[in-house]
Order: sequence, then structure tokens, then C-alpha cells
Amino acid sequence: MGTEAERQDTRKAMAFDLITMIEENPAQETYTKEEVKKLIKVYIQTADQK
Repeated sequence: MGTEAERQDTRKAMAFDLITMIEENPAQETYTKEEVKKLIKVYIQTADQK
């Protein structure tokens, strides 16, 4: 397990990555709860592949 600072850095990186994913589709200005959950699931699955 990492230090608290490493965990905070990981959370910040994840948030930044999710923002980047959302900004990839500027035409979509709002997201439903289901769409947000789908984005998070795709992020997790993609992260596992690296």
C-alpha cells in the first residue's frame, strides 16, 4: 500500500482522467447518473488493461 500522499495523487489523477473523458464529447453538455456510472466503469476496465 502507498502513502497517503500517493493515494491522494491517484485520486487526483483519476478525477483528471474522467474530466478528460467528459470533455472529449463537447456536444454533450449534461450526463445522466447512468452515463456517469458507465464512464467510470469504462475508466476502470481500461485502467486494468494497462
